[in-house]
Amino acid sequence: MSMILLTNLALWVFGFVAGVLVGRNNVKTVEKSVDEALYLYDCAVAELNELKAKAKKKKRTTTKKTTKKKV
Repeated sequence: MSMILLTNLALWVFGFVAGVLVGRNNVKTVEKSVDEALYLYDCAVAELNELKAKAKKKKRTTTKKTTKKKV
């Protein structure tokens, strides 16, 4: 009975260590992906603001056209 207990304990310890190592590796890749996404978001916001500024500058003023009445 003690051999089964030791085997289960060893499997739990090895599983925990493997989980920690895999989790640590994934945290680094997730942080890198989040940083890249934040950078792309900042670029997109800057470009959107630039396009909004250009759209405001190109605003046309409408002129009232005179219509001739047929008599």
